Amino acid sequence: ICNNNSKKSAGSQYIKSFHKLARALITAAMACMVWGTAPAHAAISITETDADSFRYSTVPPGWTLEGGSKLSAVWVDRPLQLTAGPNPGDDAEGQGWLRLTENAPTQRGMAVYNTAFSAADGLQITFDYAFHGNHNGKDADGMVFYLIDGSTTTPTTGASGGALGYSLMSSGVPDPGVTKGYVGIALDEFGNFSTPDAGACPDLSICKANPQSVAVRGAGNLNSGFPLLKSVSLSSLGLGKISTIQPDRSDARTVRITISPDSATLAPTVTVEIDPTGTGTNFKPVITALSLAGNGSVPDTFKMGFSASTGYHDNYHEVRIRSAKTLVSAVPALGQGTLGALAVLLALLSWPALRRRFRN
Repeated sequence: ICNNNSKKSAGSQYIKSFHKLARALITAAMACMVWGTAPAHAAISITETDADSFRYSTVPPGWTLEGGSKLSAVWVDRPLQLTAGPNPGDDAEGQGWLRLTENAPTQRGMAVYNTAFSAADGLQITFDYAFHGNHNGKDADGMVFYLIDGSTTTPTTGASGGALGYSLMSSGVPDPGVTKGYVGIALDEFGNFSTPDAGACPDLSICKANPQSVAVRGAGNLNSGFPLLKSVSLSSLGLGKISTIQPDRSDARTVRITISPDSATLAPTVTVEIDPTGTGTNFKPVITALSLAGNGSVPDTFKMGFSASTGYHDNYHEVRIRSAKTLVSAVPALGQGTLGALAVLLALLSWPALRRRFRN
């Protein structure tokens, strides 16, 4: 009788332990399913030694590059030039640039990094730029770093001339801006990015030509929007000009742009700093914590890009990345494989105890 009771007791303990394990596995499975349904997003991490920095001769696989020249009101696509390569006159590997425009009229080019990151993660990007080689002593037009809605599968290039490849152009032959743009931060040589021709003007006091400026335009899509939010002349800050003043890249500058999530307004802020020495060690503030709270709804994710253009006047517009990184780490998504592995791990951890109980 005692033996039978012992066996029953052991069996009961086994069943209880099995039930505990089952409950633990079910709880873990439910947690994994909840965690796994959270949207995954990438953590941007680019350094100057990566192929994504534009310093090498191979087109980085993560980027969409597109450009064109306007002849008889028709855009002709052409491959953008990475200046590093094996040919005479090319830059050495690791020392190249992405050339967004040639020094010729009515050019435009764009480069979009096709990895979406969470709008809640923020972004900081540091890059060098060189604008040089104009034909007639007038620098034009400029370059934009921008964010578009991360759901955009086919990025487009904005208008040339003063729109700088980001916003629309309403004068002359109307030309659309980018698809699902959110914000564009311009390094504007000629000044027309701040005029009414390049998009909406909610504040007429700043909506006028502003040469050698940093200007910010907000959200827009193709033929509408792109409001001017801020326009700051560098000379008003004692920082000289946006244009690099040498006929080559020897006067290249460095820019740091920080897109910070704001928990209070649930909208990003924009900070722009420029190092006129090009060393990356002497940044001066140009725009500080510009709120985008009035810039419409914030997309769940962003994609980042560069664009540049020329109009009647021209320059080479070249860029290369020093670093780009999201400010918050990525969130992983656990799938069925992870769930299965976790279940097996829990079972293995519990098996020795079950065997001891069964034997007793």
